[in-house]
Amino acid sequence: MVLVAVMIGVAANGSERLALALGGVLLIFGVFVADPILLAVIVLPGSLLLQRVGGASTNLSVADLLVFLGAVVCLFHVHWKEAPFLRQFFTGILWFQAVLILVVVANPNRYDIVEWFHRLSYLGGSVLVGWTIASFGRSRQAFRAFLWGSVVVAVISIEQALATHFQPAQWGGYQKNSIGAVMWVAVVVAQLNPPWAGLGRTEARVAKYLCFLGLLASQSRQAAVVLILAIAVATFLNPDVRRRSKLMLLGCLPLVVALYYSFSLAAKNNPKFNSVSIRVDQISAAIHVWHLSPMLGEGMRFYNLPQFLYVTAPPNALIDNLTSTGVVGSLAFFYLVFVTMRTMGRLPRSFGTLGLVILLGHYVDGLFDIFWIGANMIPPLVIVGMSLGMADVDRRQRVDALVPPGGPGAPSARRPLSPSGRSVGPVPRWSSGRTAQWARTILVAPSRVGFGLPPSPEPR
Repeated sequence: MVLVAVMIGVAANGSERLALALGGVLLIFGVFVADPILLAVIVLPGSLLLQRVGGASTNLSVADLLVFLGAVVCLFHVHWKEAPFLRQFFTGILWFQAVLILVVVANPNRYDIVEWFHRLSYLGGSVLVGWTIASFGRSRQAFRAFLWGSVVVAVISIEQALATHFQPAQWGGYQKNSIGAVMWVAVVVAQLNPPWAGLGRTEARVAKYLCFLGLLASQSRQAAVVLILAIAVATFLNPDVRRRSKLMLLGCLPLVVALYYSFSLAAKNNPKFNSVSIRVDQISAAIHVWHLSPMLGEGMRFYNLPQFLYVTAPPNALIDNLTSTGVVGSLAFFYLVFVTMRTMGRLPRSFGTLGLVILLGHYVDGLFDIFWIGANMIPPLVIVGMSLGMADVDRRQRVDALVPPGGPGAPSARRPLSPSGRSVGPVPRWSSGRTAQWARTILVAPSRVGFGLPPSPEPR
């Protein structure tokens, strides 16, 4: 520790940024040693940090870095053998990523390679983080931090809208649709508020109303559409949500009317340059690029290549996949959507409703803008992982209840959870005896997980 402190002091004389970076690394390492699951918990509220930390070649944000580090930590805590729902969900992700390797081989450029790892981190890493949070009973901490972080974003957005005489809120790295992408997720979480989330009613209600006002301040029409869809589907699927959401559905009626008049006025006042016309032009340009390579596309982030600088990122998930990964990649994307939605539909309603409607809303949101893949997809995928984790915990507890103590398949000596998902055991800490286990996990587990197999049993 003294050596590290000396290194930071020496670096401070040469470069202040280097010293801060070393200090940050030391802080993260200290948190990792003291409470490794805390790094997973802060990923959900950390997804709101859109500030860039990398150059244009990597296009990395703070949220990207946090989800990557959190996923690495969670790899040491996932018990694949006891996570059937997680394995089913990961089937779609692994096949999707495997097919994208063909796209990378066909278009071997820097942007394509970086984006492959980005998508693996966004899709797989976020779900792993959420599953670990729920499995270790830290859902309440993660949800509270995310909701109040969203409230801060909402308050700033409301202030910006008032200061600009009710113009769409936009500040820093946030524009209207990125704000809306955060707000609708926060409102749905606060409205559904399942028992395993551990949120108080008053706390959830205050966060819900403030984030709803933040959504109105953003004037993001697509976020409003997705919010109405998510609440309606949750009300249809879950009787408990149905009893608590009648007033919310009633409040969505004037929002539907406002959306209709908003689209009508935009089309009438600016017929050539309204948001719909601009999106149609961007989609047309992307389809023209797709014709150049229909089977494997032009590569992920093709719009950063010099020959395609006149094309912007397609504001539609289907067109984006078609242009960047071709017909082959688009079929893999459809398979990803099918497998993930089917898995969420198989979860018990008490655990799966929140994750199901959040995932559905995220896919629908991707039909209107560029946010189907990016930092704004981290909260939906983390919440999906939490639903998967709670379902796997519930299934494991039911199986353990049927197995006699000490018999074959008896529950292992693991940190227990209460039915609500809160931990009743101590926070896991690393011990010196786990050094060999770390090395064994790093060398053996990834190869087994890559083929859909659980890690080898831990040494006793």
